[in-house]
Amino acid sequence: MGILVMSDSHGLVREVAQAVGRHKVEKILHCGDFCVDHTREPFSKMTLVRGNCDTTKAVPTEQQTKWNDLHILQTHGHLFGVKSSLLRLHYRAEETGANVVIFGHSHVPVCGVERDVLFLNPGSLQMPRGFDVPTYAILEQTGVTSTAVQVSVSFYDHLGNPVKSLGGKYSLRR
Repeated sequence: MGILVMSDSHGLVREVAQAVGRHKVEKILHCGDFCVDHTREPFSKMTLVRGNCDTTKAVPTEQQTKWNDLHILQTHGHLFGVKSSLLRLHYRAEETGANVVIFGHSHVPVCGVERDVLFLNPGSLQMPRGFDVPTYAILEQTGVTSTAVQVSVSFYDHLGNPVKSLGGKYSLRR
């Protein structure tokens, strides 16, 4: 089992609930711009961060989650200028010791490793950009050594169909 990662659902409830119901996962992380009452199902069972379109101050702008051998930094991305560069986000990953950074804001699905840190933007369930269908992702730890953690990232469209052109297998620092 892994972690379901989504972002930028912008008020969608039914579609988010459907995505959550499709997969047996240990955690669900939403990277902001959920734009609904955070105490409402299925959002109340998620680890949320506040995006630039979310109004509640009860949800933080950043979360850190330890899961298996992964230290995950979760943010929306607007406070780190992710539409122009991931540099500031990379600096924050270094400060926190994260080996996985999940973020949203740009609505563009992105997945890649830079200096042994995985950067994952699951795209948007509401308004995709740079890709033709709404997307979300599942992150799984697949192995570990004394110095590295192996993970796989699988992307899905809003109907639950695998998006084979996105994601892959990666090796991260431990």
